[in-house]
Formats: sequence, C-alpha cells, structure tokens
Amino acid sequence: MQWVSGYQIEEITIKQKRFVLLNSQKEFLNNLGARYILNCGGYGSGKSLALYLKLILFVLCFPENRILLGRKTLSDIERAVLPDLFELMPEQWYEHRVKDAVINFFNGSQIILFGLDALQSGDLGDIKKAQQKIKSLNLGAYFIDQLEEVEYDVFDSLNSRLRRMNVPVRQGDMTCNPANFWAYDWFKANPRPETDLYLSSMLENQANLPEDYLKDQLAHDERYVRRYVKGEWTPDVLTDKAVFAGEYIARFEMMKKNPLRSEEGCEIYDDAKNIPYQMGVDPSEGVVDPSSISVISGEGKKVAKFNGLLPVHGLIEKVKFLYYKYRHPLIVPEANAAGAALIEGIKDLRLYKRRQFEYRERKETEKIGFHTSFQSKQALIDHFHNLLRKGIPQIYDQKTIDELKVFVWSNEARQQGAGAQRGFHDDDVMSTLLGFWEFSPKKAAIIQAARSLPIVRNQYQYK
Repeated sequence: MQWVSGYQIEEITIKQKRFVLLNSQKEFLNNLGARYILNCGGYGSGKSLALYLKLILFVLCFPENRILLGRKTLSDIERAVLPDLFELMPEQWYEHRVKDAVINFFNGSQIILFGLDALQSGDLGDIKKAQQKIKSLNLGAYFIDQLEEVEYDVFDSLNSRLRRMNVPVRQGDMTCNPANFWAYDWFKANPRPETDLYLSSMLENQANLPEDYLKDQLAHDERYVRRYVKGEWTPDVLTDKAVFAGEYIARFEMMKKNPLRSEEGCEIYDDAKNIPYQMGVDPSEGVVDPSSISVISGEGKKVAKFNGLLPVHGLIEKVKFLYYKYRHPLIVPEANAAGAALIEGIKDLRLYKRRQFEYRERKETEKIGFHTSFQSKQALIDHFHNLLRKGIPQIYDQKTIDELKVFVWSNEARQQGAGAQRGFHDDDVMSTLLGFWEFSPKKAAIIQAARSLPIVRNQYQYK
C-alpha cells in the first residue's frame, strides 16, 4: 500500500521479468490523484504496457475491486490485449472464465471484459441491453485501450459507474493514438477538471524496439513521423483527408459568435426578415446520432439551428417551429432512413422535390426530400464548395465549425464517400449542406442589393 501513500514506482518485476519504466510510463502509472487519465502516444511508445501494469496494481493493491477492461470489441480484447496481459501475470493469480468474460483473482478482485462497441452500434435493442448491463456495474476503475475507437457517450456512461466504496481510488485510465476525436478537446485543448494527459513517443522507447522496425517507421512522410512516431497530438498533423480546406474553416472561426437567444431549444443567430429562407434537416432516430436542423437565409447566413437527440415526432415539432418563425422556408430533408417518417409528419409544409428517372416506367417522377447516395453526396459537397469559393456561406456556431474540421473523405460504405472521423458526428454539417442545396448566388446578390435600398427592399416579394 506504499504506492497508494505516494511511493513512486520506477521499476516492476513480475514473473522474473524486470521492467524499468520510461518517464511517461512512470508518470502515468504513479498518478492516483486525477479522476481520468489518458496516455496518448505513437506506435510502440510503451503506453499499452503501462496500462496493463497499472491494471494489475489496481487488482492486487485493492482487494475485492471490480474493474472494467474495455476495447471496441470483445474479440479485440481477446486477440490483442489478453495475450500481453496474461504474459505479465502468474497463472495461480487468476481464473479466466471465458464464457462469462471475466477474470477472477485470488484476493476477490475481478476484471470484467467488455466490448464497448455494443454501446454505440448495432440495432436499438442490442444497445439498450448493453446500456442496462453497464448501469448494473459498481466499478472501482475502468481501463480502456485505444480510446479513439470509443464514443464520448460511452466514456460518460462509464464515469457514472465509478462508485465502488471499498477501494481508496476510483479512476478511469486510458490510452489512445493521436487522432482527431472528442478526447482531444476533453484532455488537451480544453482539459476538464480532474483530468491528466501524458504524451509518449516511440523514440523514448527505441531501446526496446527492433532497429529495423524503427527505421521503417522513420522512413514515412513527415506528417506520419510526427503523429505515429513522435506522438504529436496537434490539429495540423491529424487530418490529411479533410473535405473542406483550412482557409474556409479559418474564415468561419473569425465570424463565430454566440446566438442572440435560445427559443424552444433552437439557437437563434438572426431574426426573420422579409427575404426567402431554406431549411436543411438531417434526421435520426434520436438514440445514437443527434438530429440537426439548419436555417439558411437568402443572403447565405446560417441564422438558426437545432441539434439534439430527439425521436422523430419531437424533431417534427422543431421543424414546424422554425418553419413558421422563418416565413415558410423551403425544407430540404434527407429522405433516407428516419427521413421517411419525418417527411410523413411535415408533408403539408413546403418541401423540396427531386426529379428521379424511373427506368421501369421510362419516365421522370418527383420524389420528396434529398436521397443521399455516393453520387448525390458528392454533388452536395461540390455545390457547397462552389459557394465557399464565392465567399457566400456565413456560419456562426462553434459546433458546425468543429464538425467541418473533421468531415473527411472516406472509403466506408455507410459514409457514402465522406463523413465524420471516427468518434465524431457530422449532423450539423449535413443539415448545413442540405440547407444550402440549390442555393443561388445570383439570388443572394439580388437580395443583398435590394436590402441596401429601403424602397426596393420593402417591395421585395418572397416566392
């Protein structure tokens, strides 16, 4: 128990193996004061070893402890984590009950093996079952390897389980590779209370790595070396597949501001005027991904928005509120998945209709809403890029700006060519792109000219 009292461990011998800790490992392992601790580092930097050693200490030093060991999937734990963990522990210490996904120890402590993907993907029924399982846990600690594969809501749920009373330290310990995901803001850019961050480099651990491996890693391009060898965690090395150029993001950063007020959960940045508006809607079922609404003025300003987890009937009410507030704008809803239920609930409003050729009937028909496919998403992005080059879009809210930063080209089928980086959302981006769909720069110029002349402006008729 000297460790709990402040004794600094500098080396550990287990199973006749002596581990002399690197500086980053030593600081991470000996930190018992912070509530949430993250070790972010390059490949081969020794961060996983430090995580496993600290896990073993939490088991041995705190009898009858209950600890969750998580990674994206249970198979990831069995394949990549357990072999290294078992190599560090004498067999007489533990019993691995594979079917129950637990490891029981001689002193009454237990490690619960948990595939965290069950909490963030799959059908709704499976997610709810996993959530109920988490809610029943009474944890003294949790350890997560590769946090970049885990969504914030999962992390937040685990924090609510750190309530075990028979241990002196309750802590969340995690590792990640440098990646552009929610933890960058949470631990580095705007560190939250009770958090500590350690950065580790492959070069710090080079004495324990094969020379040819290190040589191969250093032969990559500069961005790769900075990120995966040196372990740098900075925005300029994270995104190399960004859809929208940094110069446009920087422009939006300069114009961002707080909303004038909040009305019915919607952020209002500009009041309705005698000009036309469009509304983009990215719907969801309201469980895993938020729904988003963006209202765009005829001048190209994002004047109002909503973002939140709502069932479809709740989203319908938000759409109607903004529809009547902003003079019956043209609504461009995504028609995929939850979009069908949304469209059914707002079919009496003014909705965008796309023309679609029916090969069986050999004629064009009209369909309500924007159907997202690989080709149509590319068209949506190309149209917005054209407006960006003309300097038209004006976006003020921080969340949309942040999502634009991590909206990247993707090969994943479900993202249809582009989408948010792992661990992020793109709901505000999609509703914004939909809000600007078929937006006319010529009409915007006419509106701006008309608004500069009071007499002409008052005669302007919205159609």
